[in-house]
Amino acid sequence: MRDDYGAARRQLLDDGYCILDGGLPDGKLEELRTWSDRRLRTTRHSAKWKYQGSDIHVSGVRNVSKRNPELPQDEMVDFLIEHPKNIMASLGLADFRSGGTFQIISKPAGAPALYWHQDWARWDDPISLSPWPQQVFLNWYLSDTSVGNGCLRVIPGSHRRRMDLHEHLVPAHEGGGYEIEETNEWMFSDHPEAVDVPIRVGQLLVADARMLHGTRPNASNRRRTVLLGWFYRRSNDVPEGWEGEVPGEILKRDPELPFRWNRQPGAYLP
Repeated sequence: MRDDYGAARRQLLDDGYCILDGGLPDGKLEELRTWSDRRLRTTRHSAKWKYQGSDIHVSGVRNVSKRNPELPQDEMVDFLIEHPKNIMASLGLADFRSGGTFQIISKPAGAPALYWHQDWARWDDPISLSPWPQQVFLNWYLSDTSVGNGCLRVIPGSHRRRMDLHEHLVPAHEGGGYEIEETNEWMFSDHPEAVDVPIRVGQLLVADARMLHGTRPNASNRRRTVLLGWFYRRSNDVPEGWEGEVPGEILKRDPELPFRWNRQPGAYLP
């Protein structure tokens, strides 16, 4: 593993995110901008997207979403899914597979912040204790991001450590986040452990689904677009080559434990 990938993997494990050179081919950025702009122009925007900006889901053609096979399909999504394969392998995430979709999330000029939330939905499962990631999101930004135009905010280490925010947050998006008021002091808290994550065009952010994150408001006069895709480990076993400690709850985990959707952390967040 190259030194830069080694450092990125350590940051992903310790802080819950890392940023790498995405290695986009020449001209691909403009293709992605044109493609996403067309989708944004032709999609009716829902009022529930107030804090996200937009949430347009598109499936691949070769990589079809099994969960939502009715989604529109586009080969641009196949590129977004397949291009990071070597990057993921270099991070030690070769056993991750895409869910078959990417989301076009575009925060318009003057849009409010996105509230604090995490996207893990298996909190009833001991695998939530894993010191390795089980689910990650990949973000491709189509313009440089900054505090002024709505960059990502994260709380490093919150993917594996309980903190005050966890006790007060409304579950994300369809779980209640769509309906909250901008005056909610916890959901939009200027938390002392928060870190702004400005990203340059062409970089790729990889982040653990359990990490608390949100965004700054977009105070600029231009839309800020990100393409977001979810990748998952299919196995609940200890990853091949893992040399760190393994929580006893995972070693004793029932391999037949059924999946239960639950976004609210319980006993399996220390």
